[in-house]
Amino acid sequence: MTATAVQFEKPRNIEPEDQVRADFYALLASLFYAPPDARMLAALVVSGTPEGEGDDELARAWSALAAASGVVTPDAVGEEHAALFIGMGRPPVMLFGSFYLAGFMNEKPLAELRTDLGKLGFTRGETVTEPEDHLAALCEVMRGLILGDLAASPATLEEQKRFFSRHMQPWVLRCCDATMHSDKANYYVKVAQFARAFFEIEIAAFEMV
Repeated sequence: MTATAVQFEKPRNIEPEDQVRADFYALLASLFYAPPDARMLAALVVSGTPEGEGDDELARAWSALAAASGVVTPDAVGEEHAALFIGMGRPPVMLFGSFYLAGFMNEKPLAELRTDLGKLGFTRGETVTEPEDHLAALCEVMRGLILGDLAASPATLEEQKRFFSRHMQPWVLRCCDATMHSDKANYYVKVAQFARAFFEIEIAAFEMV
């Protein structure tokens, strides 16, 4: 499963705040799975929060990401993504939940995730090689739970919380911190700062469910 492994149609009656959440998850799935191309970078530049609007951490992180998107080239960010998350041998930053939860890839947390994904009706695409606990794949699952599709209604907040709390909350902030503090990161420092701010809001919101 990857950022492109599961496609969802936008259903009716999605609250605006949930659509924004889903869009943020989709963006993070794309950015962590592959480096942004010129078109995505340009879109991020024009979508940045105008100066003077929004003084919370998420708005500041979004503005910083938009600004960084205007000064980086696709080639440079592509090289950075490869150096950070792919590399030779073990990359500087791991994007897989099992690594943070068990210390190794393909451990018990991945098996538990696969069980829950099966219950929710998610399957890995035939051409996908990455394990399902890749951060991009989990962001895409959250997007799917929020929006639903033509065959399934959006998941309840309780269902969203159950999945996020079990399979993302225990490690995603650590992953963001590892990215932010890596000497291989430049543009992805801004990506990780935005991701961290967003995940912190999700954690706080789910605590009230």
